[in-house]
Amino acid sequence: MLNAVNPHYRNFFIVAFFTGMRLGEQLALKWKHIDWERKKISVCESKVMGIEGRPKTKGSYREVDILPVVEEALREERRKTGLRSPYVFLNTEGDPVKGKSVSEWTWTNALKKAGLEYRSMYHTRHTFATLMLSSGENMGWVQRMLGHTSLRMIQEHYFRYIPNLTHAEGSAFQEKFRNALEKVTPKLPQAEKQEIAG
Repeated sequence: MLNAVNPHYRNFFIVAFFTGMRLGEQLALKWKHIDWERKKISVCESKVMGIEGRPKTKGSYREVDILPVVEEALREERRKTGLRSPYVFLNTEGDPVKGKSVSEWTWTNALKKAGLEYRSMYHTRHTFATLMLSSGENMGWVQRMLGHTSLRMIQEHYFRYIPNLTHAEGSAFQEKFRNALEKVTPKLPQAEKQEIAG
């Protein structure tokens, strides 16, 4: 997808895929919202149908961590635009990116070029969540990055992407208490113990 998208908008989509920010949050993103030292983006504004205002929900006000791939994209964007606008993302004419054009034209054309079925641009958030969770990132961190107020949404929508890092089959317990259990379990012959262990 990133190879297929119009190169002018590649940084926009790198930020979308690797922060979990909503389209409106990215459209309203200004350079003053980026803390380069702390590597944080302050999500405090959103732009919907060309109108700038508050983010979607109370939980949407948040700080998003800037991953290295995102920092590279933002720094490249800063070099490209020369900070000639308070907005981070500008279109090819040098005006702030408009939601309709980026979602209906840029996104759709990139999907076609990449040979992917159509899906809404909201799927950049789903991609972020599934990439992070399947890589073993903490659910609470993913929740905060997405701006959800509880883990419920993460558990309901993304549970199947969470790898078995917690060994839900009891092996973590068995390993932790191996010595204590050996003192209280029956003294079976070694062959039988191996058979039980599998």
